[in-house]
Amino acid sequence: MPPSSFTPHAADQATPPPETRWYLSGHIAYFLAMGIQGVLVPWLVAIVLKETPERVGIAQMVSMLPMLVLIMPGGATADRVELRAHLIRLQIFAALPSLALAIAILMGELSYWVVLAFVLAMSSIGAWIVPARDSILTRIAMRSMDGAIPRAVALATSAQFAAQVVGMLLATLAGLAGAIPFLVAHSVLALSTAYSTSRLAPAPAVPRDSSGHSRSREMMEGLSMTLADPDLRAIMILTGLGGVLYIGVFMVIFPLLARDAYGGGSLEIGLFTAAFFGGIGASSFLLTRLPEIRRQGRAIMVAMSAGSITMTLVHFQPPFWAVLVFVLIWGLSAGVSMSTARAMVQARAPDSHRGRMLAAFQLAMMGGGPVGSLLAGYVASELGLFDAILVPPALMTVLWLSVFFLTDLWKAGIHTHIGPDMDTAD
Repeated sequence: MPPSSFTPHAADQATPPPETRWYLSGHIAYFLAMGIQGVLVPWLVAIVLKETPERVGIAQMVSMLPMLVLIMPGGATADRVELRAHLIRLQIFAALPSLALAIAILMGELSYWVVLAFVLAMSSIGAWIVPARDSILTRIAMRSMDGAIPRAVALATSAQFAAQVVGMLLATLAGLAGAIPFLVAHSVLALSTAYSTSRLAPAPAVPRDSSGHSRSREMMEGLSMTLADPDLRAIMILTGLGGVLYIGVFMVIFPLLARDAYGGGSLEIGLFTAAFFGGIGASSFLLTRLPEIRRQGRAIMVAMSAGSITMTLVHFQPPFWAVLVFVLIWGLSAGVSMSTARAMVQARAPDSHRGRMLAAFQLAMMGGGPVGSLLAGYVASELGLFDAILVPPALMTVLWLSVFFLTDLWKAGIHTHIGPDMDTAD
């Protein structure tokens, strides 16, 4: 083959097209801000305000609760509107809560309830941003990446978590510099995301017959279409109940371990979160360089079992560096399960329902977080941190075996689907 026909193809694989680069630059800025927030909130609650495990759990629950309530309306809206302008407005709004919290700290008004108001506002805005960003990514993949949705999702996921890790590592300096500089940076990054989004091509709503359809009916259509697919239904069950078990450990027990078991502060909390999200980013990036996984369902199930193994090892009270290694391994496995599951939803969802189906998946993945965080705080108070961490792996084992024996997820691939509009694979 002559070089002229080979080189452009190789370059296309190595360097994303311009529109994809603008999307990724905004994606990185947004999640860099989320990484900063991910360390600042538990640091303010657990270290600065010295709250109890129960109140730490409540704060983390509140940080996720709006996602549970608003993600489906956010998905329905994403299917109705021109996505670029919609995202620009939302990202400008996202710059405001961090400025308000910075002003409150500057005036000496920091309290538990002020932090709760901040996380409530940020999570509410995020519930509208997430399905819109996921939906516009599919449009970009179809236009600029020859329809390579799994690669686009893995690329976005790796960029997302790499940015979060950088934000978390920066926020470890909050113990030295205070929260205000990071909150100002948080606001600037939100505005930067809005600018990057403005450089994308317009993404008008897909025409569809919505006469007589209420917003609530449209939301239920997205959920029912997702659950109608047997493989996606199994993924929803596994990730939904897995979220109840896993998210509380990460959001509540690990910050308390950093404080109470290892005598740490913002640095230790930041290292825990950076190790986890760094693992997610690394494995997601690796997926962009490897051939497409044939049995995505099997990959999801194997990856999710790794979290239970690493949690069990933490129970034996290893040194801090070993816990970081276990958390990194957990993050590597989580990156595989998250990227693969989201790619399956995006590939199987029709254009007219993609925002709602992605919102339903996000609801399943994160919806258990508020319950899990609340329960984790109380279980940690009753059993102690190192015994409490054994409860999720035990319950996850039962869930995993149920999915293995009662569904066909173990055999599922991204194109294996029983239906008139989908191709089938062996």
